[in-house]
Amino acid sequence: VLHSKDPFQSISTHKSSSAPPITSLLPQNLWPRRRKTSDSDPMSKFINELHGDLEMVYVGQLCLSWEILHWQYEKAIGIWESDPYCMRRYNEVAGEFQQFQVLIQRFIENEPFEGPRVRNYIKNRCVLRNLLQVPVIREDSLKDKRKGRRKGRDEDDNAITAEMLVEIMEEAIRIFWRFLRADKDANIVIRKMRKGAQVEPTEPDELQLLATLQTSLQKKDKKLREIVRSGNCILRKLKKNEEENSDQVLYFFSQVDLKLVARVLNMSNVTRDQLLWCHSKLSKINFVNRKINVEPSFLLFPC
Repeated sequence: VLHSKDPFQSISTHKSSSAPPITSLLPQNLWPRRRKTSDSDPMSKFINELHGDLEMVYVGQLCLSWEILHWQYEKAIGIWESDPYCMRRYNEVAGEFQQFQVLIQRFIENEPFEGPRVRNYIKNRCVLRNLLQVPVIREDSLKDKRKGRRKGRDEDDNAITAEMLVEIMEEAIRIFWRFLRADKDANIVIRKMRKGAQVEPTEPDELQLLATLQTSLQKKDKKLREIVRSGNCILRKLKKNEEENSDQVLYFFSQVDLKLVARVLNMSNVTRDQLLWCHSKLSKINFVNRKINVEPSFLLFPC
């Protein structure tokens, strides 16, 4: 469609035929960082709208993946605490989390040669269906357990316990953080006019909310950096009854949340509902006497 001289005629043609792979429809010159032609040009408007829609798909998946990953991590901690003798086995889901890590790590390594993040994500997502898809924690089935017992004691010694699953998930979280940090549009900045935006908030209350969110984001990011000795807070193994380490985990998770809010605010087109999502995210993070207070939440990104 995008290669066609008459995209609207091409759209009607493709309705009755099989569509070509999307990877062939997205040449680099049709992903401008800023508009080079007027919005009155139908083709330019169509391309901008398509880019905005695909960007929303990417950002929505990014935010959803983090919510699920964070939720599943808390679930793994609860399972570990309820299974002190490590009787349960999680070999299957551990393998899925390792695949989750490999796909993201490979994406990060290849990204310098693949062009802009959104286009690169869309191309990879069409081929790698599990990219950014967080596995669901579940205990090995009875069939898998019997298979492990038949293989003998050595196989059982290599079984993945709840504690080991927590460690694997922490590594997955670290890799997700590197993926998010590598997104140049996730930087926390204050902009009077976001480049490439096709529709800015026009209502006075939306403009005021946007300005308030940008200011709040910048202040909370600065406060967090002041408290944390290093700006690159590394997630450590969560140990029971260690308050200091627990705070480090909260600092880390808050860093991720702030980065996600920044990525949403830097989208080419932001809706009122998405601004309210950012407001809810920021309102959950507060500081009292150099101590962080984060209210538990599970916020689905409004697409």
